[in-house]
Amino acid sequence: MSQNRPTLSWIPVRLFPAVLVEKTVTVEQWLEQAAAFGLPAVEIYEPFLNTNGRWSVDEVGKILTRLGLRVSMVTASPDLTHPDAGARRREIAATERAVEHAAALRATAVRCTTGQAHPGLAEREGLELVSGALVHLAEYARPLGVKIAVENHFRDRMVAELPDFAQRKDVFLKLVELVRDTPVMVNLDCSNPLMVGESAMDILPAVRGKLVSVHASDRKRGAYLHSPIGEGEVDYPAIFQALAQSGYSGWISIEDGQPFGGEGFGRSLAFVRGAIDSYWGAQPSGGN
Repeated sequence: MSQNRPTLSWIPVRLFPAVLVEKTVTVEQWLEQAAAFGLPAVEIYEPFLNTNGRWSVDEVGKILTRLGLRVSMVTASPDLTHPDAGARRREIAATERAVEHAAALRATAVRCTTGQAHPGLAEREGLELVSGALVHLAEYARPLGVKIAVENHFRDRMVAELPDFAQRKDVFLKLVELVRDTPVMVNLDCSNPLMVGESAMDILPAVRGKLVSVHASDRKRGAYLHSPIGEGEVDYPAIFQALAQSGYSGWISIEDGQPFGGEGFGRSLAFVRGAIDSYWGAQPSGGN
């Protein structure tokens, strides 16, 4: 990554069904698209590494090398608040495997969710379960050169039936305080707060020193469907200005869930590239 400005990555949320369910797009085809867009890196959804054994970590690693792509994060969605202790242990073990995959692919981090808002789960109990699991995972990941980044998430519809336990800022920021003095880091999603009538700017000041990645995504307030970035209601001028003023130079990963295919992604990419040039200064050549 650049020492002075963020580096772009891409997580193709709109392609999840095509890759994992319909099997109409392969992981290799997606990675070739990333290279064709001139991206330096991708963010890999952990289930992409388990599609009927075809796309093993070694196989994906070879494709990444061939295409000259790096990996910003491996994206996992553990349910760390599951009411069954055995299920929680399995979720943690699966996330440890994601950490190992991230290390093999030389990724910076593993993105983690907090878990679902299960009925009857008290806030204090949930915070204790999640913070304990995250610290354990961060300690597991540290000798492998990988960070754990918890996200202010809303819901992973591929695996979850309920919204995230820490979807609201008050709960998420309490969690951040509990892990403040630990190796646990943060992936800030810019549009998820709109799902609950909040703003990423309500969260950013408290997590600046913990940021390892930012999910650039956009949507209309209360709408699950993404918009091309810059065409929704996220206050990107405020977010990018705050990030640039703080000296942020980590990953900005375009979370691409908009419904307009490659053309819509191109609009998102152009917007974010332009914003990085505007707020951090233009890059002479190559890069993002």
